[in-house]
Amino acid sequence: MIMRREVKTDYFPVRSIFKHHMTTLNRLMSLRTLFTMSIRNLSGRKTRAILTMLAIIYSVALMITLETMTYGFKVAITNEVENILPTDLMVYSQSVSIPEAVAQVIAKLPHVSYVVPAIIISTAQVNGHAVTLIGIPNQYFSYFEVRMESGSLPMSDGEAIIQDTLAQRDNISIGDTIYVQVLTGIQGGSEIIPLKVTGTFSSILGGFLGFQLNMIVTPISTLQNDLDDEGFVNAIFIKLSQENPTYLNQLATALSEYFPNADVYEQKSVLGSISNALSMVNLFFIVIIALSLIVTGLSVANTAIMNVRERTREIGILKALGASNGQVILIFLLEILIMSIIGSVVGILLGIAGAYLARYIMIRLNLPIIIPVILIPTLYVYSLIIAIATSIIASIPSLISITRIRPMEVLRIE
Repeated sequence: MIMRREVKTDYFPVRSIFKHHMTTLNRLMSLRTLFTMSIRNLSGRKTRAILTMLAIIYSVALMITLETMTYGFKVAITNEVENILPTDLMVYSQSVSIPEAVAQVIAKLPHVSYVVPAIIISTAQVNGHAVTLIGIPNQYFSYFEVRMESGSLPMSDGEAIIQDTLAQRDNISIGDTIYVQVLTGIQGGSEIIPLKVTGTFSSILGGFLGFQLNMIVTPISTLQNDLDDEGFVNAIFIKLSQENPTYLNQLATALSEYFPNADVYEQKSVLGSISNALSMVNLFFIVIIALSLIVTGLSVANTAIMNVRERTREIGILKALGASNGQVILIFLLEILIMSIIGSVVGILLGIAGAYLARYIMIRLNLPIIIPVILIPTLYVYSLIIAIATSIIASIPSLISITRIRPMEVLRIE
């Protein structure tokens, strides 16, 4: 009886003590404690953590910069098309062969808001350099929303505004007279047209429809008089009073049949072609971004593997004290998340700064393309999610290996 009472008396305190320690361990292994342990582990391996975050920063910054520049270029080029081609339909011929009276007939058609006749010559030259010479009626200048840099619009024949790139190249000032050479026939004849510069404007769409940079815009009557082609044009801009795709297609088809030697352009088709071209460029950027993410994933995977290998004894001790596989994995997962979030936030900020830097360089190089930097919150959220997902996926093999570590084997080896 005595022996039985001694065993019974000793058993309950041991179980009570064990239960007390397990409760204490569970309290210690709270999420806050695990987070603190993760921070301490990262600070103890600063060099490795910093190198891993640099890889994440690089991939996220590259993603933000390239996608921001692509989106900005798309917005800029779309606005420029809508400014230069603020119409639904354009008829264009290489030669001056369309009677201007046709524009008056089209203007009387139903659903047509206005019609602008024009002359566009892409083979003109100034000082031996190619320019694009455009003539439109004075009253329609406002429809093209010309962005004036300096000076004013031409008010009478013999005056013109020129693109700022041409003014910079040939050092042309407002009030100067330029002499535009225009080919007039297959025999090599040419006509010299003097134009007084009244202002300069900016444009990034110099290559639109094959036209060269350095545009010159003058009243259409100037070109008709000097080229002896009064009453003829080679371009007609048509704007509908309301959006009607069916009628627009019918009108485009009719004009194509009536002018078989002319090209008929729809604004939506032009924008669609530009969008497709930009999509191809963006696809190339996506490949570059994907490669950088792969490198980042390899860096995170290497960091996770090294952390698990170096801390095998720590993992064994935690498990021996009663920590579950999930709790131990959570410690390492929190370390990955901390590095991913910090790296992503810094990468986003550097990516935005990189877009502004690229824009500044373009301005300093006097490039005709000035890309606006537009902040895109959804892009930043996606970048953060992609960076975190890449890091977690890359660390999965190492996290799984934690479940295979047996406390007794580790402690016996140690």
